[in-house]
Amino acid sequence: MRNLTLLIVAAALVGLSAPVTASTSEEVKANQSIWMGGGFSNWRAVSRDELILWATPSRPYLIKIWRPFTSLRFVNTIGVTSTAGRVTKFDKVIVDGQRLPIKSIKALDRETAKDLRWSS
Repeated sequence: MRNLTLLIVAAALVGLSAPVTASTSEEVKANQSIWMGGGFSNWRAVSRDELILWATPSRPYLIKIWRPFTSLRFVNTIGVTSTAGRVTKFDKVIVDGQRLPIKSIKALDRETAKDLRWSS
């Protein structure tokens, strides 16, 4: 009888510790971090506050920065801060010596990344 009681209590505790809400795949994609151990492959500005960053030629990410940078379209080089080779939304994009905080990172598929162009 005691074993049955312990089993019921254990099952109840497991049920209480289960997550109440499940994330959609879109939410998970929007909270990505990027493994950039060897640097990034390429990048392209798509608006004054968004750019696509390729971690490798087959892994593009849409990076949104907190404030618009008016000449992002015309910049030749950028830098990205990272910690232990991983870029998160707590890192910054460095453009013309300015450190622009990252607002969000979203994984893209290659076709979507190729189709995104500068939007005025």
